[in-house]
Amino acid sequence: MDKGKIFEVELSRWNPSGANPSAQIALPATPYELADALEKARITGDTVYSAEVLSCKLDYLPQFIAPDINLYELNHLAQRLSSLSAWELDCFEGMVMMDAVQTQYAPISVERLINMTHSTEHCQIAYEAHDDPSLGKFYADNDFVPALERVSDEVYEYLDFAKIGREMREGEGGVFTPHGYVVQNGEIASEYHSVDTRTLDKPDYAVLLQVTKGHFNDPAYDNETVVFLKLPAGDAALLQAVDAVGAASPEECAFSAEDCMAPSLTEKISDVLYASEGDCYGLVNELAEQLRQLETDNHLLTYKAMLAEAPGDISLEEALDLAFMTEEFELLTDTASPAEYAKVEIQRMLSLAGDNGLSLFCNLDNYGRYLLEQRATAETEYGLLEPQNGMTVDQCLNRPGQSLGMEMK
Repeated sequence: MDKGKIFEVELSRWNPSGANPSAQIALPATPYELADALEKARITGDTVYSAEVLSCKLDYLPQFIAPDINLYELNHLAQRLSSLSAWELDCFEGMVMMDAVQTQYAPISVERLINMTHSTEHCQIAYEAHDDPSLGKFYADNDFVPALERVSDEVYEYLDFAKIGREMREGEGGVFTPHGYVVQNGEIASEYHSVDTRTLDKPDYAVLLQVTKGHFNDPAYDNETVVFLKLPAGDAALLQAVDAVGAASPEECAFSAEDCMAPSLTEKISDVLYASEGDCYGLVNELAEQLRQLETDNHLLTYKAMLAEAPGDISLEEALDLAFMTEEFELLTDTASPAEYAKVEIQRMLSLAGDNGLSLFCNLDNYGRYLLEQRATAETEYGLLEPQNGMTVDQCLNRPGQSLGMEMK
């Protein structure tokens, strides 16, 4: 699991008419990463889907999360957990275990789990106590049992610390965790309500950049101010961000990508901006403008499928070039397997002629793979990417040594 991530989740939906596409995503995730995972799993609108937690940084937690959890709400929980300190995470585990004891380990609503992350101030942890005897001795040693204050040292040695610990634990409702004894002295907060994140507002940017002031090893000049710049943006917005971090010019700033409408480009954008020390800002802004246009023209999903099929070392300039070539492809989002592709082709052929040789292909999967190879149609997580004018994504990049056009057999 990536550093800083809490959950690894698999999204899936039930599709009685064909293949059941699924997608995996690590949480917390950005808004566009969430939208991208839902698109890969073909989940739209009111589609019923499940979100299965495959792994979790907190290994005790998945058993308490129901599979019908809302993705946005689970992401909010991941964001909250990723912001907690080690001590706060220990408190959170204790609160989860307190609920588990009361409900015989039934699932806990994510709303309550999120509110637990807001309630750590009401917790106390005795890291020395891992069972009733050590808890009893901890309480006795620290004068938390008023009745024992006048006990002599001779009598103290004969005290039943296990009984003391058990009575204190049962009276307080505390629990033992792998980290120690946790007790909560207050109610779970009510700061969060499920309706707050059942849906997610569409971001008002195509690319989101983090802007900081470059470090010059000068305490009087450096600072830790961070601002975010939404692209596409004009020069005025750029200069406003530069001024907000206390820099004299964009050249004194460090830029990194936080989110992108095409999530596969986020890291590449950061790498390019870091390597060029901001010189490629204009290129990134132009890419953001084109991404916004692709969304307007309903070609964004096709573009993301093209990027998925492109070589891993594609440059940002090449990615921008591809953004102007989406009409060279058709994305079949409802066709997720070779067998389904074969069915689509059979329907096309039957609408034009009779059998037309279909009896030679009795295995739909084999026939579909045959068609994919013949037409250089690519299988992507978003659907099957079908060339419209005989050129693959690689050929659209027009790199040196490549032959244009594909040989039709």
